[in-house]
Amino acid sequence: MNNTNMQKMLKTASRNLGIPPDELMTLLNKGDVNSIMAKMDSKDAQKLKKALNNPETEELLKNSPEMQDYLNSKSNKGK
Repeated sequence: MNNTNMQKMLKTASRNLGIPPDELMTLLNKGDVNSIMAKMDSKDAQKLKKALNNPETEELLKNSPEMQDYLNSKSNKGK
């Protein structure tokens, strides 16, 4: 996923959750899913929680091209 697409996705998620984009990015970088889920509709938060607790979903996310691009961009930032 290129930076432009990542920014569009971040803005959309930010708008839907009612969290400023920079705050959402900070929470995502910290891995603070609970704070993000607190802003979500309870049904959606339950769905996300169930998906995150599913080992198959975790593997799918870790192996997705988008996640690999994201992780590569994070590791390249420190170089």
